[in-house]
Amino acid sequence: MSRIAILSDAHLLIQAERFKEEDRRSPRGEIALRNFNKVVSQVIAQEPEAVILAGDMFDEREKGGEWIADSEAAKYWPDIRNELGRLMEYAKYGIYALRGNHDSAPVLKELQDSLGEGFHFIRDKEEEIGDQCVYFMETRYQQGNYGIPEEELPRGGQILIMHETLPWGMPGLEQEVFQKLGRRFSLLFNGHMHHYAHGPLDIANLYSLPALIPSRELKGNFTLEYRWPGDLEKPKVKDSPFGYLLLEDDEVAFKRYHPIQSIVNIQIEGSTPGEVITGINEVYSRLMEREDRDNLWVWISARGVTFEDTLKKEINKYSEINTMDIAIKTRKEAKKSVELKGLDKMITLSELETKVLTSLPWPERDLAQQLFQEIFTGSNLSRKVDSNLGRLLFQRLLELSAPHYGVPQEHLGGFLGTIDPLWKRG
Repeated sequence: MSRIAILSDAHLLIQAERFKEEDRRSPRGEIALRNFNKVVSQVIAQEPEAVILAGDMFDEREKGGEWIADSEAAKYWPDIRNELGRLMEYAKYGIYALRGNHDSAPVLKELQDSLGEGFHFIRDKEEEIGDQCVYFMETRYQQGNYGIPEEELPRGGQILIMHETLPWGMPGLEQEVFQKLGRRFSLLFNGHMHHYAHGPLDIANLYSLPALIPSRELKGNFTLEYRWPGDLEKPKVKDSPFGYLLLEDDEVAFKRYHPIQSIVNIQIEGSTPGEVITGINEVYSRLMEREDRDNLWVWISARGVTFEDTLKKEINKYSEINTMDIAIKTRKEAKKSVELKGLDKMITLSELETKVLTSLPWPERDLAQQLFQEIFTGSNLSRKVDSNLGRLLFQRLLELSAPHYGVPQEHLGGFLGTIDPLWKRG
């Protein structure tokens, strides 16, 4: 039986940042390329006869939602093509690629043209790979709950490669569709979720593919976790969740990849901004004692503050620590009803948030979620807003929205300077 390596969700270009220098790449992008080189060597050592890319290996947008400029992507593609070429050299049947929801079809077509016969971009088609028949189902990914019409589903076969949202306690592709496909195929491999699992949704022949390497599209994959308040001398350590699957003789094995950097999750639970700042300083002081402090990717989740900038001022003191993202968690509040014109009934704030988020495409959904977390909170909507708080909330709304719409920071500052006298007068 053919030996096939199945890789997914490397998100190699999502780390791209815009620099004027032709030869300058972001430090995070450099680490992503080093990880890709290392994991490709690991895959080659397994001697696969074919390699399947199950989606979201390459990105068309940056993490903030902006399209990746061709000039920036061009700094990464020589290294990426070189690694793909190494895989093709050792995999006699070549590479077979499925498009993920973050991928661009023109990019995959260009790779097929530039790399030659060993790279195959497949859409809604069955391919014979050695002695295996593999169907590549083009992604139908949508935000929220969604289905796929019967006429668009494959009739059946040996192996199915797909890239959809599993409804694991979240909106996603209807479970009935996964069950139906589970009956039609001997093996199902699904990307997009970034977590390895065998038999999710109680479908024994379904495999959820892990993220190949760490990226800014992390989805909760951590190797180290600190909680404050808590015992900072004994952080929770997890084995690497990254890697790929190896299929041989109908046997499936999860091959872990241990990345260059440690992926750190920090959970801060405070009652006041002062407590949260104390927690940040205590945890970061502990991180500064680590020998690998310059090789950490850190994600923070904090409760007890309203604005991200409150934490950034403290975090900037620790320049050796690479902080990737900050998430502000809202306090759990009793559901409050808000009355909206044009609706014939009262709805709760959480219901409003759900309606808004499920109606928006990515990346507008990300922006809307930030606005609900920081601006349109139950606390802000239920109290009388004085002019100072109103001005602060208005500024924060603009700060969150401006990058999404490509408004330079200096223009934002100029606009706020212009309206401030009017604001005070009103």
